[in-house]
Amino acid sequence: MKLWTAPNILTFIRILATIPMFIITYNEKYYLIAFFVYILVSLTDILDGYIARKYNLVSDFGKFMDQIADKILINSLFIVFLDIHKLPGWFVGIIIIRDIFISGLRMFLANKNVVVAADIWGKLKTFTQTILIASLYLTPTFNLLTSLNFILIILTSFFSIYSGYNYLMKNFVYFKGE
Repeated sequence: MKLWTAPNILTFIRILATIPMFIITYNEKYYLIAFFVYILVSLTDILDGYIARKYNLVSDFGKFMDQIADKILINSLFIVFLDIHKLPGWFVGIIIIRDIFISGLRMFLANKNVVVAADIWGKLKTFTQTILIASLYLTPTFNLLTSLNFILIILTSFFSIYSGYNYLMKNFVYFKGE
């Protein structure tokens, strides 16, 4: 397996971008810049998957790290938004607990040589998380987004809980005999 493929490099860029995004998020005067950087960084998630499939560079390492990169970026930003009182604690708790649970489920199943691929519910969760973060960055500029943020928090919570439940139910058969 070749580690330094274009998709894996894009995944590592997403992880490294978390550090400046984390710092920038503490200062509202940089939110417009943060919005554009966040969109670019988020697009690397789509681009790495596209390149991996198109050029047959899909690897188990890439599948694993891609999901970890998403969790590092999104959860770090949610924690900052919680710290600066832009997100409620119950919401961030749901997201982080669900992500830890699903990561544990994936590790457990990996020991049984079962790969848990993302499904539509997990993709909807990631999509609503991404839109919520983008909206949070734009809210100081466009105050009317405050209502949208509330709706996105509810939708993201639903997709997070339901996708976690769905992953568990789809793979429950592997718990027999444990």
